[in-house]
Amino acid sequence: MTKKTSLTSGNITSALLAFILPMMLGSLIQQLYSMTDSVIVGQFAGKEGLAAINSVATLFKFPLNFMNGLAAGATILISRAYGAKDGQDLRRSIHAALAVGVVLGVIFTVGGVLATPWLMRAMSIPAEIWEPTRVYCGIYFSGMWAMVLYNMTAGILRAFGDTRRPLYVLILCCVVNIGGDLLLVGVFHMGVAGAAAATVAAQVISAVAVLWLLHRAMDGGLIGKDGAQLQKKKFGEMLQKGMPLAIQSILFPIANSIIQASVNNMGTDAIAAWGICDKLDLLIWLVADSMSPALTTYVAQNIGAGQLGRVKKGAVIGTLMSAGTVAVISLILYIGSGLFGSWFISAEDAGDILPLVVRYMTMMCPFFFFYSFAEGFSGACCGMGNTLTPMITTLTTICLLRVLAIWFILPRYGTMECIVWIYIASWIVAGTAFTGMFLFRSRKLAKQGGALPGAAE
Repeated sequence: MTKKTSLTSGNITSALLAFILPMMLGSLIQQLYSMTDSVIVGQFAGKEGLAAINSVATLFKFPLNFMNGLAAGATILISRAYGAKDGQDLRRSIHAALAVGVVLGVIFTVGGVLATPWLMRAMSIPAEIWEPTRVYCGIYFSGMWAMVLYNMTAGILRAFGDTRRPLYVLILCCVVNIGGDLLLVGVFHMGVAGAAAATVAAQVISAVAVLWLLHRAMDGGLIGKDGAQLQKKKFGEMLQKGMPLAIQSILFPIANSIIQASVNNMGTDAIAAWGICDKLDLLIWLVADSMSPALTTYVAQNIGAGQLGRVKKGAVIGTLMSAGTVAVISLILYIGSGLFGSWFISAEDAGDILPLVVRYMTMMCPFFFFYSFAEGFSGACCGMGNTLTPMITTLTTICLLRVLAIWFILPRYGTMECIVWIYIASWIVAGTAFTGMFLFRSRKLAKQGGALPGAAE
Protein backbone atom coordinates (compact mmCIF):
# COMPACT_ATOMS: atom_id res chain seq x y z
CA MET A 1 0.00 0.00 0.00
CA THR A 2 1.06 3.58 -0.62
CA LYS A 3 2.39 5.36 2.44
CA LYS A 4 -0.33 7.44 4.04
CA THR A 5 -0.17 10.77 5.83
CA SER A 6 -0.54 10.60 9.62
CA LEU A 7 -2.97 13.24 10.86
CA THR A 8 -2.89 12.11 14.50
CA SER A 9 0.80 12.69 15.30
CA GLY A 10 3.67 14.99 14.44
CA ASN A 11 3.65 18.59 13.23
CA ILE A 12 0.08 19.71 12.46
CA THR A 13 0.93 22.16 9.69
CA SER A 14 3.14 19.67 7.87
CA ALA A 15 0.56 16.91 8.23
CA LEU A 16 -2.25 19.08 6.89
CA LEU A 17 -0.13 20.28 3.98
CA ALA A 18 0.93 16.74 3.07
CA PHE A 19 -2.69 15.64 3.21
CA ILE A 20 -4.42 18.53 1.47
CA LEU A 21 -1.97 19.41 -1.32
CA PRO A 22 -2.61 16.23 -3.33
CA MET A 23 -6.33 16.71 -2.71
CA MET A 24 -6.18 20.30 -3.95
CA LEU A 25 -4.20 19.28 -7.01
CA GLY A 26 -6.75 16.55 -7.65
CA SER A 27 -9.61 19.03 -7.37
CA LEU A 28 -7.76 21.41 -9.66
CA ILE A 29 -7.31 18.71 -12.27
CA GLN A 30 -10.97 17.73 -11.93
CA GLN A 31 -11.95 21.36 -12.45
CA LEU A 32 -9.73 21.48 -15.52
CA TYR A 33 -12.32 19.25 -17.19
CA SER A 34 -14.85 22.08 -17.23
CA MET A 35 -12.20 24.75 -17.76
CA THR A 36 -10.84 22.90 -20.79
CA ASP A 37 -14.37 22.60 -22.15
CA SER A 38 -14.86 26.36 -21.77
CA VAL A 39 -11.55 27.35 -23.32
CA ILE A 40 -11.84 25.06 -26.34
CA VAL A 41 -15.56 25.61 -26.88
CA GLY A 42 -15.12 29.37 -26.46
CA GLN A 43 -12.39 29.41 -29.09
CA PHE A 44 -14.00 27.04 -31.61
CA ALA A 45 -17.75 27.46 -31.03
CA GLY A 46 -17.94 31.13 -30.04
CA LYS A 47 -19.87 32.84 -27.28
CA GLU A 48 -23.04 30.86 -28.08
CA GLY A 49 -21.29 27.56 -27.36
CA LEU A 50 -19.68 29.04 -24.24
CA ALA A 51 -23.04 30.30 -23.02
CA ALA A 52 -24.63 26.88 -23.70
CA ILE A 53 -22.27 24.93 -21.43
CA ASN A 54 -22.25 27.58 -18.69
CA SER A 55 -26.01 28.15 -18.63
CA VAL A 56 -26.52 24.68 -17.10
CA ALA A 57 -23.25 24.26 -15.17
CA THR A 58 -25.02 24.39 -11.80
CA LEU A 59 -27.37 21.54 -12.76
CA PHE A 60 -24.58 18.97 -12.73
CA LYS A 61 -23.61 19.99 -9.23
CA PHE A 62 -26.88 18.67 -7.78
CA PRO A 63 -26.05 14.94 -7.98
CA LEU A 64 -22.31 15.43 -7.50
CA ASN A 65 -22.67 17.65 -4.45
CA PHE A 66 -25.30 15.36 -2.96
CA MET A 67 -22.98 12.39 -3.38
CA ASN A 68 -20.04 14.33 -1.98
CA GLY A 69 -22.12 15.05 1.11
CA LEU A 70 -22.89 11.38 1.62
CA ALA A 71 -19.22 10.61 1.00
CA ALA A 72 -18.28 13.11 3.71
CA GLY A 73 -20.62 11.29 6.10
CA ALA A 74 -18.93 8.02 5.21
CA THR A 75 -15.54 9.69 5.69
CA ILE A 76 -16.40 10.57 9.29
CA LEU A 77 -17.15 6.92 10.11
CA ILE A 78 -14.24 5.53 8.10
CA SER A 79 -11.77 8.06 9.54
CA ARG A 80 -12.76 7.25 13.11
CA ALA A 81 -12.51 3.52 12.49
CA TYR A 82 -9.14 4.04 10.83
CA GLY A 83 -7.91 6.26 13.69
CA ALA A 84 -9.08 3.66 16.24
CA LYS A 85 -7.50 0.84 14.14
CA ASP A 86 -10.79 -1.11 14.09
CA GLY A 87 -10.48 -3.22 10.94
CA GLN A 88 -13.92 -4.84 11.05
CA ASP A 89 -15.71 -1.53 11.56
CA LEU A 90 -13.64 0.00 8.77
CA ARG A 91 -14.54 -2.77 6.33
CA ARG A 92 -18.26 -2.55 7.02
CA SER A 93 -18.28 1.22 6.59
CA ILE A 94 -16.54 0.95 3.22
CA HIS A 95 -18.99 -1.63 1.87
CA ALA A 96 -21.97 0.47 2.94
CA ALA A 97 -20.50 3.56 1.24
CA LEU A 98 -19.85 1.74 -2.04
CA ALA A 99 -23.36 0.28 -2.12
CA VAL A 100 -24.85 3.75 -1.82
CA GLY A 101 -22.52 5.09 -4.51
CA VAL A 102 -23.53 2.44 -7.06
CA VAL A 103 -27.27 2.76 -6.49
CA LEU A 104 -27.38 6.55 -6.49
CA GLY A 105 -25.06 6.76 -9.47
CA VAL A 106 -27.56 4.85 -11.60
CA ILE A 107 -30.50 6.87 -10.27
CA PHE A 108 -28.83 10.20 -11.01
CA THR A 109 -27.85 9.11 -14.51
CA VAL A 110 -31.30 7.93 -15.57
CA GLY A 111 -33.10 10.77 -13.80
CA GLY A 112 -30.83 13.43 -15.27
CA VAL A 113 -31.26 12.24 -18.85
CA LEU A 114 -35.05 12.01 -18.55
CA ALA A 115 -35.40 15.36 -16.76
CA THR A 116 -33.16 17.39 -19.10
CA PRO A 117 -35.96 19.23 -21.01
CA TRP A 118 -37.77 20.15 -17.79
CA LEU A 119 -34.54 21.31 -16.13
CA MET A 120 -33.70 23.50 -19.11
CA ARG A 121 -37.10 25.18 -18.99
CA ALA A 122 -36.66 25.77 -15.27
CA MET A 123 -33.28 27.39 -15.98
CA SER A 124 -34.80 29.78 -18.58
CA ILE A 125 -32.39 28.72 -21.34
CA PRO A 126 -32.56 31.25 -24.21
CA ALA A 127 -33.96 29.97 -27.51
CA GLU A 128 -30.77 30.70 -29.45
CA ILE A 129 -28.75 28.21 -27.36
CA TRP A 130 -31.53 25.71 -26.55
CA GLU A 131 -30.47 22.89 -28.89
CA PRO A 132 -26.72 22.79 -28.11
CA THR A 133 -27.55 23.01 -24.40
CA ARG A 134 -29.96 20.06 -24.67
CA VAL A 135 -27.36 17.92 -26.43
CA TYR A 136 -24.67 18.85 -23.90
CA CYS A 137 -26.93 17.97 -20.94
CA GLY A 138 -27.99 14.63 -22.39
CA ILE A 139 -24.43 13.42 -22.97
CA TYR A 140 -23.11 14.78 -19.69
CA PHE A 141 -25.85 13.20 -17.58
CA SER A 142 -25.29 9.84 -19.31
CA GLY A 143 -21.88 9.63 -17.61
CA MET A 144 -23.02 10.85 -14.20
CA TRP A 145 -22.75 7.34 -12.69
CA ALA A 146 -18.99 7.37 -13.25
CA MET A 147 -18.56 10.80 -11.69
CA VAL A 148 -20.57 9.79 -8.62
CA LEU A 149 -18.72 6.51 -8.17
CA TYR A 150 -15.33 8.17 -8.53
CA ASN A 151 -16.11 10.81 -5.89
CA MET A 152 -17.33 8.23 -3.36
CA THR A 153 -14.39 5.88 -3.88
CA ALA A 154 -11.81 8.67 -3.80
CA GLY A 155 -13.42 9.91 -0.55
CA ILE A 156 -12.88 6.47 0.98
CA LEU A 157 -9.19 6.52 0.05
CA ARG A 158 -8.83 10.02 1.52
CA ALA A 159 -10.33 8.78 4.79
CA PHE A 160 -7.32 6.42 4.98
CA GLY A 161 -5.03 9.43 4.59
CA ASP A 162 -4.28 8.50 0.96
CA THR A 163 -4.67 11.56 -1.25
CA ARG A 164 -1.87 10.81 -3.71
CA ARG A 165 -3.22 7.93 -5.76
CA PRO A 166 -6.54 9.61 -6.57
CA LEU A 167 -4.37 12.50 -7.80
CA TYR A 168 -2.47 10.20 -10.15
CA VAL A 169 -5.75 8.93 -11.58
CA LEU A 170 -6.98 12.46 -12.21
CA ILE A 171 -3.76 13.45 -13.97
CA LEU A 172 -4.29 10.59 -16.41
CA CYS A 173 -7.93 11.46 -16.93
CA CYS A 174 -7.21 15.16 -17.43
CA VAL A 175 -4.89 14.23 -20.27
CA VAL A 176 -7.66 12.08 -21.76
CA ASN A 177 -10.19 14.91 -21.41
CA ILE A 178 -7.97 17.57 -22.99
CA GLY A 179 -6.99 15.25 -25.82
CA GLY A 180 -10.62 14.36 -26.40
CA ASP A 181 -11.66 18.02 -26.44
CA LEU A 182 -9.00 18.95 -28.96
CA LEU A 183 -9.91 16.00 -31.17
CA LEU A 184 -13.71 16.14 -31.02
CA VAL A 185 -14.19 19.91 -30.81
CA GLY A 186 -11.09 21.27 -32.50
CA VAL A 187 -10.60 18.70 -35.27
CA PHE A 188 -14.03 17.15 -35.85
CA HIS A 189 -15.94 20.34 -34.94
CA MET A 190 -18.51 18.53 -32.79
CA GLY A 191 -19.00 21.62 -30.60
CA VAL A 192 -20.52 21.20 -27.16
CA ALA A 193 -21.41 17.55 -27.88
CA GLY A 194 -17.72 16.74 -28.33
CA ALA A 195 -16.81 18.53 -25.10
CA ALA A 196 -19.40 16.55 -23.15
CA ALA A 197 -18.32 13.24 -24.70
CA ALA A 198 -14.66 13.88 -23.84
CA THR A 199 -15.54 14.63 -20.22
CA VAL A 200 -17.66 11.49 -19.86
CA ALA A 201 -14.91 9.29 -21.33
CA ALA A 202 -12.38 10.72 -18.87
CA GLN A 203 -14.71 10.20 -15.90
CA VAL A 204 -15.38 6.56 -16.80
CA ILE A 205 -11.64 5.90 -16.82
CA SER A 206 -11.24 7.63 -13.44
CA ALA A 207 -14.04 5.58 -11.83
CA VAL A 208 -12.63 2.24 -12.99
CA ALA A 209 -9.09 3.16 -11.97
CA VAL A 210 -9.92 4.36 -8.48
CA LEU A 211 -12.07 1.27 -7.77
CA TRP A 212 -9.09 -0.89 -8.68
CA LEU A 213 -6.88 1.15 -6.32
CA LEU A 214 -9.35 0.70 -3.46
CA HIS A 215 -9.48 -3.05 -4.15
CA ARG A 216 -5.70 -3.17 -3.82
CA ALA A 217 -5.71 -0.95 -0.71
CA MET A 218 -8.04 -3.47 0.96
CA ASP A 219 -5.70 -6.34 0.01
CA GLY A 220 -8.25 -7.71 -2.42
CA GLY A 221 -11.09 -7.41 0.09
CA LEU A 222 -13.24 -5.09 -1.98
CA ILE A 223 -14.70 -8.17 -3.65
CA GLY A 224 -14.63 -11.12 -1.28
CA LYS A 225 -16.85 -13.30 0.86
CA ASP A 226 -18.37 -10.33 2.60
CA GLY A 227 -17.64 -7.80 -0.11
CA ALA A 228 -21.25 -7.58 -1.25
CA GLN A 229 -22.83 -7.60 2.19
CA LEU A 230 -24.59 -4.39 3.09
CA GLN A 231 -24.01 -3.78 6.78
CA LYS A 232 -27.34 -2.33 7.87
CA LYS A 233 -26.03 -0.67 10.99
CA LYS A 234 -23.22 1.08 9.14
CA PHE A 235 -25.57 2.00 6.33
CA GLY A 236 -27.87 3.73 8.83
CA GLU A 237 -24.99 5.49 10.58
CA MET A 238 -23.60 6.71 7.28
CA LEU A 239 -26.96 8.13 6.25
CA GLN A 240 -27.39 9.74 9.67
CA LYS A 241 -24.05 11.53 9.32
CA GLY A 242 -24.09 11.99 5.57
CA MET A 243 -27.65 13.05 4.80
CA PRO A 244 -27.39 16.49 6.46
CA LEU A 245 -24.11 17.02 4.59
CA ALA A 246 -25.71 15.83 1.35
CA ILE A 247 -28.62 18.21 1.81
CA GLN A 248 -26.19 21.00 2.70
CA SER A 249 -24.17 20.25 -0.43
CA ILE A 250 -27.14 20.50 -2.77
CA LEU A 251 -28.38 23.69 -1.15
CA PHE A 252 -25.61 25.57 -2.96
CA PRO A 253 -26.55 24.48 -6.49
CA ILE A 254 -30.26 24.97 -5.70
CA ALA A 255 -29.67 28.58 -4.68
CA ASN A 256 -27.12 29.12 -7.44
CA SER A 257 -29.46 27.67 -10.07
CA ILE A 258 -32.15 30.14 -9.05
CA ILE A 259 -29.56 32.88 -9.45
CA GLN A 260 -28.33 31.44 -12.75
CA ALA A 261 -31.89 31.52 -14.07
CA SER A 262 -31.90 35.25 -13.33
CA VAL A 263 -28.57 35.62 -15.11
CA ASN A 264 -29.94 33.69 -18.10
CA ASN A 265 -32.72 36.26 -18.43
CA MET A 266 -30.09 38.96 -18.96
CA GLY A 267 -28.83 37.66 -22.29
CA THR A 268 -25.97 35.76 -23.87
CA ASP A 269 -23.26 38.29 -22.99
CA ALA A 270 -24.09 38.22 -19.29
CA ILE A 271 -24.23 34.39 -19.28
CA ALA A 272 -20.84 34.13 -20.99
CA ALA A 273 -19.19 36.74 -18.73
CA TRP A 274 -20.58 35.17 -15.55
CA GLY A 275 -19.41 31.76 -16.78
CA ILE A 276 -15.89 33.08 -17.31
CA CYS A 277 -15.90 34.53 -13.78
CA ASP A 278 -16.83 31.08 -12.49
CA LYS A 279 -13.78 29.62 -14.23
CA LEU A 280 -11.42 32.38 -13.07
CA ASP A 281 -12.29 31.96 -9.40
CA LEU A 282 -12.18 28.16 -9.45
CA LEU A 283 -8.90 28.25 -7.48
CA ILE A 284 -10.77 30.09 -4.72
CA TRP A 285 -13.36 27.32 -4.45
CA LEU A 286 -10.72 24.65 -4.91
CA VAL A 287 -8.69 25.82 -1.89
CA ALA A 288 -11.65 26.50 0.38
CA ASP A 289 -13.67 23.44 -0.61
CA SER A 290 -10.64 21.13 -0.25
CA MET A 291 -9.91 22.35 3.26
CA SER A 292 -13.43 21.53 4.43
CA PRO A 293 -13.28 17.71 3.92
CA ALA A 294 -9.61 17.73 4.95
CA LEU A 295 -10.52 19.20 8.34
CA THR A 296 -13.46 16.81 8.64
CA THR A 297 -11.05 13.89 8.22
CA TYR A 298 -8.43 15.50 10.47
CA VAL A 299 -10.83 16.20 13.33
CA ALA A 300 -12.57 12.80 13.09
CA GLN A 301 -9.28 10.87 13.06
CA ASN A 302 -7.92 12.76 16.07
CA ILE A 303 -11.13 12.28 18.05
CA GLY A 304 -11.07 8.56 17.16
CA ALA A 305 -7.44 8.33 18.27
CA GLY A 306 -8.14 10.28 21.48
CA GLN A 307 -5.87 13.19 20.44
CA LEU A 308 -8.30 15.90 21.54
CA GLY A 309 -5.59 18.50 22.13
CA ARG A 310 -4.85 18.59 18.41
CA VAL A 311 -8.44 19.20 17.29
CA LYS A 312 -8.92 22.96 17.81
CA LYS A 313 -5.32 23.86 17.00
CA GLY A 314 -5.37 21.94 13.73
CA ALA A 315 -8.74 23.36 12.65
CA VAL A 316 -7.55 26.93 13.23
CA ILE A 317 -4.25 26.33 11.44
CA GLY A 318 -5.99 24.73 8.48
CA THR A 319 -8.58 27.49 8.13
CA LEU A 320 -5.96 30.24 8.33
CA MET A 321 -3.88 28.43 5.69
CA SER A 322 -6.94 28.39 3.45
CA ALA A 323 -7.83 32.03 4.09
CA GLY A 324 -4.28 33.22 3.43
CA THR A 325 -4.05 31.32 0.15
CA VAL A 326 -7.45 32.63 -0.94
CA ALA A 327 -6.36 36.20 -0.18
CA VAL A 328 -3.29 35.86 -2.44
CA ILE A 329 -5.33 34.36 -5.30
CA SER A 330 -7.92 37.12 -4.90
CA LEU A 331 -5.26 39.80 -5.29
CA ILE A 332 -3.96 38.16 -8.48
CA LEU A 333 -7.48 37.97 -9.92
CA TYR A 334 -8.22 41.56 -8.93
CA ILE A 335 -5.25 42.72 -10.99
CA GLY A 336 -5.34 40.26 -13.88
CA SER A 337 -8.95 39.22 -14.50
CA GLY A 338 -9.00 40.95 -17.90
CA LEU A 339 -5.87 39.12 -19.06
CA PHE A 340 -6.97 35.74 -17.76
CA GLY A 341 -10.49 36.21 -19.05
CA SER A 342 -9.20 36.61 -22.60
CA TRP A 343 -8.18 32.94 -22.58
CA PHE A 344 -11.84 31.90 -22.58
CA ILE A 345 -13.21 33.94 -25.45
CA SER A 346 -12.29 34.62 -29.05
CA ALA A 347 -10.90 38.02 -30.05
CA GLU A 348 -14.09 38.67 -32.00
CA ASP A 349 -16.27 38.49 -28.86
CA ALA A 350 -13.76 39.86 -26.31
CA GLY A 351 -14.89 43.46 -26.67
CA ASP A 352 -18.41 42.58 -25.50
CA ILE A 353 -17.50 40.13 -22.74
CA LEU A 354 -14.22 41.13 -21.05
CA PRO A 355 -15.37 44.49 -19.58
CA LEU A 356 -18.18 42.64 -17.84
CA VAL A 357 -15.77 40.00 -16.50
CA VAL A 358 -13.44 42.66 -15.06
CA ARG A 359 -16.33 44.52 -13.43
CA TYR A 360 -17.74 41.45 -11.68
CA MET A 361 -14.37 40.08 -10.55
CA THR A 362 -13.10 43.35 -9.04
CA MET A 363 -16.30 43.53 -7.00
CA MET A 364 -15.95 40.00 -5.60
CA CYS A 365 -12.20 39.65 -5.00
CA PRO A 366 -11.96 41.61 -1.70
CA PHE A 367 -14.54 39.31 -0.05
CA PHE A 368 -13.63 35.75 -1.08
CA PHE A 369 -11.72 35.08 2.16
CA PHE A 370 -14.98 35.07 4.15
CA TYR A 371 -15.98 31.95 2.24
CA SER A 372 -12.76 30.17 3.26
CA PHE A 373 -13.62 30.72 6.94
CA ALA A 374 -17.08 29.29 6.37
CA GLU A 375 -15.79 26.15 4.65
CA GLY A 376 -12.88 25.48 7.00
CA PHE A 377 -14.80 25.77 10.26
CA SER A 378 -17.84 23.99 8.80
CA GLY A 379 -15.64 20.98 7.96
CA ALA A 380 -14.15 21.00 11.45
CA CYS A 381 -17.60 21.04 13.07
CA CYS A 382 -18.69 18.10 10.90
CA GLY A 383 -15.62 16.15 11.98
CA MET A 384 -16.77 16.56 15.58
CA GLY A 385 -19.84 14.51 14.66
CA ASN A 386 -22.57 17.13 14.36
CA THR A 387 -23.55 17.47 10.71
CA LEU A 388 -27.09 18.77 11.20
CA THR A 389 -26.20 22.18 12.62
CA PRO A 390 -23.79 23.08 9.77
CA MET A 391 -26.51 22.07 7.30
CA ILE A 392 -29.05 24.38 8.93
CA THR A 393 -26.49 27.18 9.10
CA THR A 394 -25.67 26.82 5.41
CA LEU A 395 -29.36 26.81 4.58
CA THR A 396 -30.02 30.07 6.40
CA THR A 397 -26.82 32.08 5.89
CA ILE A 398 -26.12 31.28 2.25
CA CYS A 399 -28.93 29.57 0.40
CA LEU A 400 -31.99 31.18 1.98
CA LEU A 401 -30.31 34.58 2.01
CA ARG A 402 -29.50 34.33 -1.72
CA VAL A 403 -32.95 33.13 -2.72
CA LEU A 404 -34.77 35.79 -0.69
CA ALA A 405 -32.51 38.47 -2.15
CA ILE A 406 -33.21 37.24 -5.69
CA TRP A 407 -36.95 37.30 -5.03
CA PHE A 408 -37.22 40.61 -3.18
CA ILE A 409 -34.12 42.74 -3.89
CA LEU A 410 -33.11 41.88 -7.46
CA PRO A 411 -36.48 42.96 -8.96
CA ARG A 412 -35.87 46.44 -7.58
CA TYR A 413 -32.48 46.86 -9.28
CA GLY A 414 -32.49 44.28 -12.09
CA THR A 415 -28.72 44.34 -12.66
CA MET A 416 -25.86 41.86 -12.63
CA GLU A 417 -24.13 44.04 -10.07
CA CYS A 418 -27.00 43.35 -7.68
CA ILE A 419 -26.49 39.60 -8.13
CA VAL A 420 -22.78 39.99 -7.36
CA TRP A 421 -23.57 41.82 -4.12
CA ILE A 422 -25.99 39.06 -3.14
CA TYR A 423 -23.14 36.55 -3.36
CA ILE A 424 -20.81 38.79 -1.37
CA ALA A 425 -23.34 39.29 1.43
CA SER A 426 -23.85 35.52 1.76
CA TRP A 427 -20.10 34.89 2.14
CA ILE A 428 -19.77 37.50 4.89
CA VAL A 429 -22.73 36.18 6.87
CA ALA A 430 -21.70 32.51 6.50
CA GLY A 431 -18.06 33.12 7.42
CA THR A 432 -19.04 34.96 10.58
CA ALA A 433 -21.63 32.32 11.60
CA PHE A 434 -19.36 29.30 11.13
CA THR A 435 -16.49 30.93 12.99
CA GLY A 436 -18.77 31.44 15.98
CA MET A 437 -20.11 27.89 15.73
CA PHE A 438 -16.64 26.37 15.71
CA LEU A 439 -15.45 28.38 18.71
CA PHE A 440 -18.54 27.30 20.67
CA ARG A 441 -18.23 23.61 19.81
CA SER A 442 -14.47 23.44 20.38
CA ARG A 443 -14.94 24.84 23.89
CA LYS A 444 -17.64 22.27 24.52
CA LEU A 445 -15.38 19.49 23.23
CA ALA A 446 -12.63 20.53 25.65
CA LYS A 447 -15.00 20.67 28.63
CA GLN A 448 -16.64 17.29 27.91
CA GLY A 449 -13.48 15.45 26.97
CA GLY A 450 -14.70 14.67 23.45
CA ALA A 451 -18.20 13.57 24.40
CA LEU A 452 -20.01 16.01 22.14
CA PRO A 453 -23.60 15.19 21.27
CA GLY A 454 -23.44 13.14 18.11
CA ALA A 455 -19.65 12.78 18.28
CA ALA A 456 -19.57 9.34 19.82
CA GLU A 457 -21.27 6.36 18.32
